Amino acid sequence: MPELPEVTTTVKGLNEVLPGLTITDVWSDYFVNTKSIAQNTLKNKKFFEFFKKKVVGEKFLSAERRGKNILIHLSHGKTILIHMKMTGHLLFGEYTKKLKVESVKSKVNRGEVWKATTPGPLQDSFNQFIHFTISFKNGKVLAFSDMRKFAKVTLFKTHEMSAHMDLKKLGPEPLSELTPLLLTTQLSKKPRGLIKTVLMDQSIVAGVGNIYSDEILWYANIHPERIVANLSNSETKKIFTEMIEVLETGIELGGDSMSDYRNIHGLRGGFQNSHKAYRRTKQPCLKKGCSGIILRKVIGGRSAHFCSIHQK
Repeated sequence: MPELPEVTTTVKGLNEVLPGLTITDVWSDYFVNTKSIAQNTLKNKKFFEFFKKKVVGEKFLSAERRGKNILIHLSHGKTILIHMKMTGHLLFGEYTKKLKVESVKSKVNRGEVWKATTPGPLQDSFNQFIHFTISFKNGKVLAFSDMRKFAKVTLFKTHEMSAHMDLKKLGPEPLSELTPLLLTTQLSKKPRGLIKTVLMDQSIVAGVGNIYSDEILWYANIHPERIVANLSNSETKKIFTEMIEVLETGIELGGDSMSDYRNIHGLRGGFQNSHKAYRRTKQPCLKKGCSGIILRKVIGGRSAHFCSIHQK
């Protein structure tokens, strides 16, 4: 799942290519016929019709990140929220829409499919699962590739942002709001929790997920199953310091593309080449002087990767 560095990379890209562009059309095939689908997402066809009516003709003003959410601010006080979930990523370029048929011979209509028309990264196989698009007056398209179709897209009034259900309970932002003291305060809300699980709790710290929590704890020399209440002040401060360093490195490297994530140009990030713990199961620990190996254990329903020796 894209985390803070991947969402930040995406937002930076959007702010480089979209300012001033006018929306001419939107398209989606996310629709799901089930009563369990939230009424305010594109997976609800009636909401999509409302969404389309509200955003066509609007201009892109800016984008920002809150937690793992992308916020696209439009003219006339409207904001699109996109949570990329497990496999989603936004792409920008030239696209064409075609009918998807079962076979050339049968000509059976199986819906519509979007294809990038410019040769290059946008045509990468990881970028072909287009389920939502925004078309602009200059002919370019913002396309959302989401293989597993778990993502969320919704719309709300910009002035209601702080009270929105997807944003109001988020914890402080690590790179702009968090301090060592505030981290201690936030962690103390889950004193009996395991540090790995608590770091991924979005109400405690916004934007940290499975990949970066593994890396933060490896650098901080903290075992992922440590009880929060048993951490010393110096250990908590070390977690804070390494959190900032790891997240900033993730941004500098354009995010982590070990799985599906790509930036808006369809390119891979580079953080996966710097992993010290995440998905390095049974490999030697890379910490200087450490003889440990990287172990994998399911903690709180998520895979944790850590060193058998220096993380205590």
